[in-house]
Amino acid sequence: MAKTIKLANYQGLLIILVGALAYLSYTNYNLEQDLEKYKEYYKTIAIKYVQEIIEKPELSAPDPEEMEITTIDFESNMLLFNDLEGNEFSLRNFENKVLFINYWATWCNPCLAEMPNMAELYNKYKDNNEIVFLYLSKEEAQTIIDYIPKDESLKDLPIYKIITDDDLFATSGIPTTFIVNRKGKILVKDVGSALWNDPSVVNYINNLL
Repeated sequence: MAKTIKLANYQGLLIILVGALAYLSYTNYNLEQDLEKYKEYYKTIAIKYVQEIIEKPELSAPDPEEMEITTIDFESNMLLFNDLEGNEFSLRNFENKVLFINYWATWCNPCLAEMPNMAELYNKYKDNNEIVFLYLSKEEAQTIIDYIPKDESLKDLPIYKIITDDDLFATSGIPTTFIVNRKGKILVKDVGSALWNDPSVVNYINNLL
């Protein structure tokens, strides 16, 4: 009889423990879901804030102290990148073209803040074979692919995953945008968010073309 009572007590305790664990798991799951929702909410707010304050780019030449060499050697340049289908490219593929190169990441709110106007600029020139737009990220390709549905402006942009970076394009932060002429001369290095659909940018690119 005593053994039966003790067994029943153990069974009751086990049921309580299983129930407690189930409740904690459920609660933890909900907390994680809530946390993800808050993360997305604050990310959206941060992006919108940056969009309210960004201005047109200065379109200035690189600082000589930061970039002693500002001309691409297409034969020796080490920058390699894949498109999101896995096809490999280097800058040699785009020699004698005007290049618009943007370094960005999905975790970078200032990068994402400028993407809508980046998309607008790209759409102006996407049918022009004389200019190439390269949106480069060091993130894993799947990370980029998974994020794209969250941002309409990314869907049609020519996005690439960096395989091997090159010191020529070293930057202190992202987003960083470079504009390169047909001869490989880096004419613009702009660090930080900017309104890339501004008429001054369009006029600048038109003059290069």
